[in-house]
Order: sequence, then C-alpha cells, then structure tokens
Amino acid sequence: MITIFSRSLAAKVLLALTLVLFAMGASYFVLNKRLHSIEASFNDISRISNYAVAILRINKDIVEMQRDISVYGFSGSKTVFSKIIENFESIKTRLESVDLTSDELQSQVYLNSMAQLISRYGDNLEVLAKRYEIKTQLADDKLPGIYLEAINLLDSLKLNAASSEEKLVITEQLNVWHGLHRDASLFLAKKDYSKRAAVNRALRVLSISGQSNSKFTKSSQLAKTYQQAFSRAVQANRNYLSLVNVVMAGDAIEFSTLADKLREESLARLQMIKRKAQDTVIKTDQTLRVLAIGVLIYIMALAAFFHLQITHAIKRLTVSFQHFLGGNLSAPINDLTRKDEIGVLAKAADRFRVLSQDLTQAKKTAEHTTKVKSEFLANMSHEIRTPMNGILGMARQLSRTSLSHEQMKMLNIIQSSGSGLLVIINDILDISKIEASKIELESVPIHLNSLLDELQHLFKEQAQSKHIKLNISVAEEYQHCVFFADEARLKQVLINLIGNAIKFTEKGNVTLNVRINELDGDDLSINFSVIDTGIGIANENLGKLFEAFSQADTSITRRFGGTGLGLAISSKLLNLMDAPLQVESEVGQGSHFYFDLKTTQVIEQSKFEAETRQESEEEQADFSSLHVLVVEDNDINQVVIEAMLNEFGISSIKIAGDGEQAIALCKEHSGENNLQNSFDIIFMDMQMPVLDGPQATIRIREMPEYRAIPIIALTANVLEADKQRCFAAGMNDFVAKPIDYQCFKTALLKWSNTNPQ
Repeated sequence: MITIFSRSLAAKVLLALTLVLFAMGASYFVLNKRLHSIEASFNDISRISNYAVAILRINKDIVEMQRDISVYGFSGSKTVFSKIIENFESIKTRLESVDLTSDELQSQVYLNSMAQLISRYGDNLEVLAKRYEIKTQLADDKLPGIYLEAINLLDSLKLNAASSEEKLVITEQLNVWHGLHRDASLFLAKKDYSKRAAVNRALRVLSISGQSNSKFTKSSQLAKTYQQAFSRAVQANRNYLSLVNVVMAGDAIEFSTLADKLREESLARLQMIKRKAQDTVIKTDQTLRVLAIGVLIYIMALAAFFHLQITHAIKRLTVSFQHFLGGNLSAPINDLTRKDEIGVLAKAADRFRVLSQDLTQAKKTAEHTTKVKSEFLANMSHEIRTPMNGILGMARQLSRTSLSHEQMKMLNIIQSSGSGLLVIINDILDISKIEASKIELESVPIHLNSLLDELQHLFKEQAQSKHIKLNISVAEEYQHCVFFADEARLKQVLINLIGNAIKFTEKGNVTLNVRINELDGDDLSINFSVIDTGIGIANENLGKLFEAFSQADTSITRRFGGTGLGLAISSKLLNLMDAPLQVESEVGQGSHFYFDLKTTQVIEQSKFEAETRQESEEEQADFSSLHVLVVEDNDINQVVIEAMLNEFGISSIKIAGDGEQAIALCKEHSGENNLQNSFDIIFMDMQMPVLDGPQATIRIREMPEYRAIPIIALTANVLEADKQRCFAAGMNDFVAKPIDYQCFKTALLKWSNTNPQ
C-alpha cells in the first residue's frame, strides 16, 4: 500500500480527498445529530406550549361555563343550558386531544385528574337539570297552586259574609295569604332570610285563626300544606344551590388549580428543554469550532503538501523547460529520483532535453544544408544566367542582322533552347521559394479580356504547329470583367496548364473555359477550366501528379520531356490563393484541370485608355539624350547591354568593370564643372571583383549629385534576398538576367529623365 502511494501522485491526491470526504461525513453526522436534537427540542417546546395554552383556554371556558350555570339558575333558559352543554362537549374534546409523551408522568397525572373532574362535571350537569326542575316545580307550580286555592276560598267566604265585621276578618285573612306568598317567593328567589321569618309568622297567624274561627279551618289546613311545600321548596333550592355553588364551583376551582400546576410543570419542562437545547447548541458550536480548526489545519497541511509535492515540483520543471526553450539545455532537472508522476515528468523533461539537443544539432545541420542549398541555387542561377544573358542577348542581336532562311532557323532553335533552359531555371527557383515559404502574393487589378487575349496570342502558334484547335471561351457579359489577383502567378499557372495540355495532346482540341459566379456584393468566384483531348492520366498516377520532379509515367519524360515541376508549382501557388487545383482524367480520353478563384470585382474603365496612352508614350519615348553608366564585370554581358542600349538610341555609354571603377567614373562625372556630363541612370551588377554592386551603390549614394540618380540592379541574382539586399543598399529597381527586352525598356521608361515617375 505504501509503495502505491509513493509511486502515484494520483493515489496521494485520492487519499487526501478521501480524508476530506471522511471529515465532511463525520461533520455531517455530528451536525445532523445535533440538529435533530435541537429540532426535537423545538418540537417539544412547540407541543408543550400548545397544550399549555389549550389547558388555559379550557380553564377559561370552564369559568365561563360556571357563570352560565349561575345565569341558568336564575333564568332557567334552555338556550343558556344548550350553550352550557355545547361548551362542555368542546372542553371535553379538547382535553382528550391533549397529547403527552411517555416521559411526562407528572403532567399526565394532572391531565388524568382534569379528565376526572370534567367527567364528574358532566355528571353534575345532568343532576343540575333535574334539581332545577324540582326547584322550579315547587316554587312555580306547587306553592302558587296552594296560594290560589286559599285565595279563592277566602274570596268565596267574603261573598257569603253576612256582616261587615265578618268581611273585615276575611279581608285580613286574605292580606296574610298575600304577604305569605310574596315573602315565600322573595325568599326562594333572593335568599332574603327576613322574608322567611315573615313567612313563618304568617303561617302561625293562619294556623291560629283556623283554631279560633271554624270558618277558617279550611284556610288553616291549606296553610299547613303550604308550609310543607315551602319546606320542600327551600330544601330543593338548597340542594340546587349546593350543587352549583359548592360541588361544581369546587370542581371548577380544582380544575384551575390543576391547570396552574400543569402550567408550572410545563414551564419547568420548557426550562429544562431550553437548557438542554442550549447545551446542545454550545456543544455543537464547540464541535464546529474543533472541526473548523481541524479542517483549517488539514487544509494548511494539504496546501503545504500540494505546494511541496506538486506545485513547487511543477514550477521547477517549468523553469527547466523555460531554460530548454530558451536554448539553455544545461539547466538542471529536479525530482528525477521520484517514483510518482512528477518523477515521470522529470524523466520526460530529461528525455526532452536529450531530444532537444539532438534536434538542435539536426536543426543546425539542416540550416547549414539549407544555407548551402540556397548559396548553391544562387550561385548556379548566377553562373547559368550570366552566360544565358550572353547567349540570348547575342542571339537577339544576331536576329537583327541579315540572315539566310537556314541561319534564321538555327537561330530560332538557339533562342528556343535558351528560353527552355531559362524556364527550367525559373521553375527550380520557384519551387525552392515555395518550399521556403518565401512567396508573397500580390493583389492587383486584372482585366480578364486582356489576360485571355495574351494567352491566346502566346499559344496560338504552338497549337497551330501541332494542328490542335485552341479554344478560349468566356460569357460575353463578363469579357470586360476586372478582378483582384496576383497577375504574374495566375498567368504562370494558366500558362503551365495550357502548355501541358497542348504538349500532351496529339490531335483534337484544348479548351480554356472561364465561368464567373457573382456572390454577395462585389465578390466573385471564377472557375478556370482547362480541357484537352490528349493522352490522359491513369487513376493510380493521379496521387503523385502534383509532386515535385514527378510525372505520371516515366515514359512521358522520354517522350515529351519536362522536369515535372510545372504542376507542382501550379498546385502550390493555387493553394496559396486558396483555390486548390483539381483534376479529372481518363487514359486515352484527355484530362480536365480546374480551380475556383475567389476574388473581388473591380470597376476599371480607363484601363485601355491608360494602356493606349502608355503604348503611345513608349513609341514616342526618346532615350538618345541619356548618359548611361553600365557596371558589369563580364565582357560578353557588357557587349550585350551596350548593344541593347544602342537599340534604344543611347550612344553616351560608359562601361565599368567593377565597383571601384564605377565610383571613379561617378567622381569624374560630378562636380560643378561636370554637371552636364553626370550620369542620368546607372545599371549595376551585383557580383563583381574588387567591390560588389551593393557596396558600390552605398558609396555612390554618398555623392550629393547621385543621391537621386536611378540605380537599377542588372544581375543574375534573382532570389528575394538578393532583391532586398539591392533595395537596402539604395538601388531603385531590379532587372533579372537574362535581360528581357520589354523589361529593360520598361525600366528605362520608368526611370529616365524623359519619362519621370
């Protein structure tokens, strides 16, 4: 197990996270338990408070019910009694709903006693109704009945009385009965004991009158009956009031006492729960503090572990990698002895250092090889172009002399061979530039009709010589379309495709179709399609068609010639234009090369006027007054350049064999006395003995008279670096060898005093 943790950083992290999860689980368990305890305390507080409030309300309702019983005792209202019964049932139901836990034994004793009191209270309510009926029957029925019977009797005696004295005695008897009944009613209703004494006196009077007068015997008997009924009524009233005021009131008081005790018990229990909850909260707080301190210590330990074991180690490795990336491969690598992932990274860094050392060495070797290759290409280009300039230049001069037909034919072969060799040289340089990513595309306006006319003129004679029909088609509405692209590179691609189509077609036709699709705004998609009826290409050879120095079949090289660079260059140039070259072909049926160029349309109506004006200016240009300095070390090239300048009518020409001679001639043709003889334009070779062209240019530019004089590089060094070197030295333009007549004329027009730019 220890081995696993020592060899695996992930295992260490997993262990740390496991401990974190364990701590979190323990914290959750403790807190959950504490929270449940606090929740139970709150529930107990809520429950005890609820039943304590319920008991207080029941006690209040019992007091209210006792008051209603008193009202019922005076009024005997059935509505009041119904309210009493309803209130009792509500009290009974609510008391039964009070729920106590098993540990609330004392409270349960009080609650049971309350339930017994309520049960007894219900029994007393049933007795109360019966006693009230007995009391009411005696007081309201029996006594009034006897009283009325006595009054009727005396009234009858009074009517039959013979004398006034007799009537007066009867009247007095009637008054006694009236007073008797009134006092009895008041005593029974209001408990006025003075009235009871009056009742007893009246009864004695009535009893005595019956003994002294036989006419009042019946009245005396009724008085005895009244006395008996009155005694029973007094007893019934006493029993009723005893039940109401003693028994039931005592129960109510006892219930209130029990309610107070239950409330005190509840308050005591609430205090106990409160203390318990406070203890729980305190313990929880202490537990949280301990856990917080523990977690903080653990996090600090974990942070220290991550810092020492991971972050610091990774930082050291990062520093090592930064040193490696900065080229310092001798920087130390730490933690190589560790067995975990950091150790693996350290070993990978060490391996990276070894590979980087190998790669650095390989890079130096490759850079040296590239430098050698570039120098070789530059030297070969210069060495080949220099004699090529002599060959083609002298061939041009020879073509201006009188020649026989056979001689002209031989001269054409020389010029064609020289041009072919120049094409090969240019192709090799182009593929070298593309592979070195040194090709930069231009974006200039191209007139489609002019481009197609130039292609038609260029290949018309070649197609006719093979009896092949050359077709170039474009929709009439787009013939005068002008768009942005790199004209030289686009023309180079189309020349290669059409040239290949004509070269590999023995009979039939070669067609260039141009289709234009207008997109949003001025955006265009131009489809260039070259179709031939030539030998075609097998499917298995299509994959290597665009590889440099490769052709579809080795027999093609023997039969048709070529270096195999044309399609490779065209494909790479079109890829730079984001217009990949596509091909469809079938052996014996011909080939179809096409690409879609996405570009932007340009409105350029004055193009032909400018071209016409330029042609007119070229025809009218007079270079005879120019004083020209040619700096060239090669004797043949001196002759060729001088002859070409003579073609333009320039006779004032000075020749310098190197840079030092050029500087001397410039000094000779400068100063206040020689301002008229200073050179108007200087053609400067680059590679020369003693002092090369760029160094000579820098020295010449130091002369005030020659700071603005055009200096044109006229050299076989045609690489982009060579051009930049020329411009950096202070040269104005660049003309490559072999010298093209039209390019040379364009340079003269651009920089001569007769056509200042």
